[in-house]
Amino acid sequence: MCFQSCSDDGFPVPPASTVPSFTYAISNDEFAPATVTFTNTSIVPGTVGNATFYWNFGNGESSSEANPIYVYDEAGVYVVNLVVTTSGSLEIKESSQTIVVKDPNATGTPIYYTDGTKVYQGLINNLAPIFTQINGLATETSYSMAMDTLNNKLYISDYAANKIFRADLDGSNFEEFRTGLDKPIAMAFDYQENKIYWNTTSGVQRADLGSTDLSQKEDFVTGQANDPDGLAIDLVNRKLYWINYDGGVWSKNLDGTGEKEILPGVEGASIIVVGNRIYYDEYVASGDIRIKSANLDGNDVSTIAVGVSRVVYGLAYDPNEEKIYWGDRRAYTMMRANLDGSDAEIYYQTTVGTNGIVIGKRQ
Repeated sequence: MCFQSCSDDGFPVPPASTVPSFTYAISNDEFAPATVTFTNTSIVPGTVGNATFYWNFGNGESSSEANPIYVYDEAGVYVVNLVVTTSGSLEIKESSQTIVVKDPNATGTPIYYTDGTKVYQGLINNLAPIFTQINGLATETSYSMAMDTLNNKLYISDYAANKIFRADLDGSNFEEFRTGLDKPIAMAFDYQENKIYWNTTSGVQRADLGSTDLSQKEDFVTGQANDPDGLAIDLVNRKLYWINYDGGVWSKNLDGTGEKEILPGVEGASIIVVGNRIYYDEYVASGDIRIKSANLDGNDVSTIAVGVSRVVYGLAYDPNEEKIYWGDRRAYTMMRANLDGSDAEIYYQTTVGTNGIVIGKRQ
């Protein structure tokens, strides 16, 4: 019986395997022309013999150096592949990563989303979408964001940390805006009164945008047992709308009057106002969440999309192209369509969830 090492008990021990991997750093703030320095972090055991390395930079060019440095003159998305071969064990192993080199002259409409812990930004234009992570923005569990287009600020709610953060649109000046909250998710702005609204587990609260007091807030809606998750403001008619995770779409005038349920029983997590209609997600069955729209009073309901895989936490509108965007979190896709649901398409295929989609002003 072996109580210690069994390496000499007659059974062969398989040799350790080669594990290809690499890291990289991009110069020029990731704008073209950008120099990319690759660091080979592959594990190559001594028992496998000599290793050779082959790099494909994703544009038809290659290198056999161990740690190459390569200049990308053109913007684009490049899939870089490292192949490691060994002389003794005759292994052929490979590893790939996607590198994004941004165009310094690109214009379009800014679009952002969060995967729950990180924030990504891109531009809506006639080119293939490219999203890059904004460094320095990190949350525990974020389901939603909101963009203050008057002051060029991005607000990020953190459900797990019970906080709302804010930052400049490029990610700088990241700071706490409100702390000690009750599971905030969706947010919306009332520019006339310079206030921000957000949901709680049982209602809606609001705060002054100009106040630096991290605890400053007040209740606006209370007694909502069905867990408000999404909210939006109709600035023209001065009305707040919210949708409950466990059922019901409600509205209330921003002066505090007229609270009422306009769509009983509807279960969802996102709602926006576009013109004289609301757009929202509705849970119908597992794997069948639908994007719907209705008049501001809840009448004339129509279906925009069906078969969304999970409850939607990212719903946004691009007024320049008059398109509605939504995230399908299980399918890792960002979808878009015309306001009547026509021309629906995958706008962006991600590798992470798509929460809190927000769209800014065209540049």
